[in-house]
Amino acid sequence: MHPSRIVVAALALMIAGCSQTPPMTDPLQKPDPAPEMQKLARMVGTWTGVAEMVSPSPEEMKAMMPEGAEELPGSYEGGHTGEWVMDGMFLKNEGWHEMGGGEKATFVEYIGWDPKQKKYRSWYISNWGERGEGWTTLSDDGNTLHVKVKSTDAEGKSKSGAGTWTFVDDNNAEWTWSEKGPMGKMKMKGTTSRTQ
Repeated sequence: MHPSRIVVAALALMIAGCSQTPPMTDPLQKPDPAPEMQKLARMVGTWTGVAEMVSPSPEEMKAMMPEGAEELPGSYEGGHTGEWVMDGMFLKNEGWHEMGGGEKATFVEYIGWDPKQKKYRSWYISNWGERGEGWTTLSDDGNTLHVKVKSTDAEGKSKSGAGTWTFVDDNNAEWTWSEKGPMGKMKMKGTTSRTQ
């Protein structure tokens, strides 16, 4: 082979080798949490609050209940604790809320950052057999989370929901929730405050 062709071939191989995209991280080195996770830092702590049923109204709820069933309250208490887990890769929320009739539900939720979708992804399970996945976006000012979820109950019936969590300040928030499922449509709103 002519020497000039050898040089050209060698240069071509060098250029091809240099143009390959190097891996983003060493596969044996644990990546750092996404910086976006720190935008959820205000959620860490213990929170308690109260919820109010917006719709259906108490009268509409009573009409939907079987005869002789205990009347449901107009407000419900609940709370949760948010903490960093998996070395800060995820925010874990573990809590409870009243269901009415003396019943209580407990739940666990994990929230992490999805770099491809550029939003937060969540997974939710409860002791009532509910399981769901959702997406959360944060407003530009960092004060309001917008949540959308799809889930199933213990019988495999589907439901979907959407809501907001808005920080009034670092220790108080207001929230809204609407849901469509086997029981029809429901809307709630509430307030919650940090206790720790």
